[in-house]
Amino acid sequence: MNSVDGPAKILVVDDEPDLELLIRQRFRHKIRSNELTFEFAGNGVEALRKLSMDADSYDMVLTDINMPEMDGLSLLVKIKEQFAHHKAVVVSAYGDMENIRTAMNRGAFDFITKPIDFTDLETTINKTIAEIRLIRQGQVARQKLAETILAKEIAELERLKAEQSEKFKQQFLANMSHEIRTPMNSVIGLTNLLVKTQLDDQQKKYLNVIKKSSENLLVIINDILDLSKIEAGKMVFEKTPFFVAESLDTVFHTLQFRSDEKKLAFAIDIKPNVPHALLGDPVRLNQILINLAGNAIKFTEKGSVTITADELSRNGDQSIIEFAIRDTGIGIAEDGLNKIFESFSQASNDTTRKFGGTGLGLTISKQLIELQGGSIYVSSELGKGTTFSFKIPFHIASEQESGAGKDEATEINRDDLKGLRILLVEDNPFNQMVAVDTLNDLLPEPFIEVAENGLEAIHHLSAADFDVILMDIQMPEMDGFEATRKIRQDLPAPKHMTKIMAMTANVTKDEVDNCFSSGMDEYIAKPFDPQDLLGKLWKLKFKV
Repeated sequence: MNSVDGPAKILVVDDEPDLELLIRQRFRHKIRSNELTFEFAGNGVEALRKLSMDADSYDMVLTDINMPEMDGLSLLVKIKEQFAHHKAVVVSAYGDMENIRTAMNRGAFDFITKPIDFTDLETTINKTIAEIRLIRQGQVARQKLAETILAKEIAELERLKAEQSEKFKQQFLANMSHEIRTPMNSVIGLTNLLVKTQLDDQQKKYLNVIKKSSENLLVIINDILDLSKIEAGKMVFEKTPFFVAESLDTVFHTLQFRSDEKKLAFAIDIKPNVPHALLGDPVRLNQILINLAGNAIKFTEKGSVTITADELSRNGDQSIIEFAIRDTGIGIAEDGLNKIFESFSQASNDTTRKFGGTGLGLTISKQLIELQGGSIYVSSELGKGTTFSFKIPFHIASEQESGAGKDEATEINRDDLKGLRILLVEDNPFNQMVAVDTLNDLLPEPFIEVAENGLEAIHHLSAADFDVILMDIQMPEMDGFEATRKIRQDLPAPKHMTKIMAMTANVTKDEVDNCFSSGMDEYIAKPFDPQDLLGKLWKLKFKV
């Protein structure tokens, strides 16, 4: 299509040889200034040939009616059939109104009478060019609008496709987590119970291997779920008061057993300039430190692992804290440093074979640090050790905030929970056994009834009183969400206020949110830590 702001190009179709000279003479100024260009054809056949070669370059056709080979009326029919977007103006004698009427019926835009009045011709050309360019502007606008609409539709389809893909991914991960955690709960729970029985040295050795392997598998599951949350933009960070020394003490005691096993010197070094209390996410900080220090212990055969905390700078109430984890382990080759933070990557295949792991831990740690406005660095020398350093900006907690953020330590007296009446709602027979045996081991003389689904749970609660309901989520006939809602809505007082704790293998945020929104009071993930279970039972029993 010819440009809407370039020179107008007109195809003149007439068998009179003098007409070309007259037109070029009349419009010489506009031709010279590149406002108009003309091409000429002696009849309709020649005109169609020119149009067929480059139809889009012409703005209008000016055609006589009476010509040899193909007259103007026949040409109009062909133009209408083949070049519908062109405007044609016919030239005919004033007395030949019948032909003019026929031409207009065949699609002519306007007409000029002979002998040609060139002022009238110029007016007609200007009017025709203005009309065709207005139409072309509309066509361009419609095309752009159609392209914009199409682009938006494609973008929306891509967005919906991405959302659906992410939804399927999240659902797959949730299902995978649940399906793996359910048998893991049995393995870890029964192993913990079995360790407390009379065992010979070889049995203890085998059980410790089972326990460690189960815990490693659980770490891998949690890493995959964390990575999924980060990629989906669903990672949320708390901003609560915490004590730096307490956080590092937790990390130390979590990893001390592993360092003692390898006879490593394991130490914490908090510099005097580090603020006593900070505002941030202590859970994620501990996760990063345990990940990095755990790796340091794993890759160190002899020597030491040290965690250092130091304040790099302070501006008002904001402090940038640097944590460094130094080891004397195997080190990382220079060519391995570039990919150490990549997902599912380790320094070398030999490292993966010898020490195991998915390589996700460092990726997750890096992203957790950067999402909090921090950065992480690594320096290493092969065979001599590695140092991971990271810095995160924190706000310094005031005395009032740090006092409010610290819960009073509560010494749990098991005798306070003597005779606790518990309704366990669980459909998996192995997990029933783990829960019942663990509760009998934790509590003095508990009363425990078992229901295999939510419907049975409502029948049990209708017939007897319980202090706490331990509610699984995914069950046949009636799941834990529906059972909880029915207990809250349908049962009379005070049964409808019975404390309910979710005990589920699905640990996604949506699942946890659904637990509380359905009316549950507490939540514990499978596989559960017995001491965590004890603390939450005490809280449900004695705290409103």
